[in-house]
Parts: sequence; C-alpha cells; structure tokens
Amino acid sequence: MAEQAERPTSKRRAALTRESILEAALRLCSPEGGGQLTFSRLGKELGADPTAVYRHFRDKDDLVLALTELTVAEGVELARAALPDGPSDDWRAWLTVTAESIRASYLARPVVAILAAARTTASPAETRSVELLISVLHRAGLPVIEAAECYRQLVDLTLAMTQYTAAFSSLDPATQAKDEAAWAVKYGMLPEAEFPLLHRSAPRLTELFRDDGEVFRMILGTFLDGVALRIDRARDGSAGAGRSA
Repeated sequence: MAEQAERPTSKRRAALTRESILEAALRLCSPEGGGQLTFSRLGKELGADPTAVYRHFRDKDDLVLALTELTVAEGVELARAALPDGPSDDWRAWLTVTAESIRASYLARPVVAILAAARTTASPAETRSVELLISVLHRAGLPVIEAAECYRQLVDLTLAMTQYTAAFSSLDPATQAKDEAAWAVKYGMLPEAEFPLLHRSAPRLTELFRDDGEVFRMILGTFLDGVALRIDRARDGSAGAGRSA
C-alpha cells in the first residue's frame, strides 16, 4: 500500500523551454504537421496551456522570427554539407548550392516560408551568410557594392520563388487541381489558328506548372548568367585600368 501511495496519480508535464516550443512549432509548420501555426495548436502539440508560450515569446511575431533564424541556420548548414571545403573559385556553384539549400530549408516547413521569407533576423547565421555571399561575388571580380547588390537580388529571387511554392502547397487539393486543369485543359485546347505559339508550348507549360523546382533552377540559371556578364565586364574594366596605369 505504501508503495502505491508513492506513485504519482497523474503524469507530470515536462517544463516548457524555448527549445521545446520551437521544435513543436517546426513540426506544426511542416506538411506533416498540418501546415498551420497558432498558439492554440501549439499548446495542444506541447500538451500545455497556450498562454504558457508567452513566457518564452512575446507574441507570434517573436516566435516567427525565432523560427526564421533556425531555418536560415539550417540552410547555411545544408550548403556547408554540400560544399564542405567552403567557397572555391567556382562562384557559380557556390551560389547555386546556397540558393537551393535556403529553398530546401524553407520548403521543409512551408508555413515559415509564407510568414517569414520576407523578414530579416540579423541573427549570427544570417549575417555570416550575407558576408560570405558578398565575399564570394567580390572575389569573383565584382566591386564590393555591386557584389552586395547581386547578393540582394539572389536572396530576393530565391525567397520569392520559395514563398510562391509554399503558398501554392498550402492550397487545398481541389484548388490546386483547378489551376493545373487551367494549364492542361484550357490552355491546351486553345485554337491553334488563333494562338499558334500557346498551342505549341502548352504541353511544356503544363510540365513546368507541376515542377516549381525546375522553374526555380531555370530562373536561377538565367540570373547567374547575368551575374557572369557583370563579372566579365568588371574584370575587363580592371584590366583596362591596369593597362592605362
């Protein structure tokens, strides 16, 4: 009897920590977690009163910024894992891997991409990645300011495309199917005499509708082609200045 009295009558909840809240929030932000982030759902996921979250985060925006910081840090680590030797003379490969790693990290939790892709955390991971990207472009031959401009364009392009994909993935299946039918059926059935170019390209446009990843790679490649031209122009200018001197 005494032994029975020593046993707890109910399971004691583990104390909430900032880390455990973030882990639960990341689960909710993933496709498997239902793709919705509210303090009510977070409380259920944690087995706690939702108001307990406020002891660690001032509000939802504070939580979103913390999730953004984690997502950026993960993207940086993915890039490092893909290129363990760090930046090389192949600036294009480095920027491609970095952009794809950032995209993959955000798309693993689409809710974060929708809520936070346009935010700035100024976290250590983010600031180090900014410095690194600018340095890669600068070493490739761009003046510092032009390298910073290209960094900004690269990140905005990546996050905008990622946000677009995440937003579509959050739509219900019926709405997604309606959009796909617009390409596959409506565009595909346009009269050839009136829309000859659309008629010929409709199958390819339908393929691309289903594959945001390929569209992103195409856009990224076109952007990097432009950066390559700017690097060549900067190098030519530097060589010309050297000869003049």
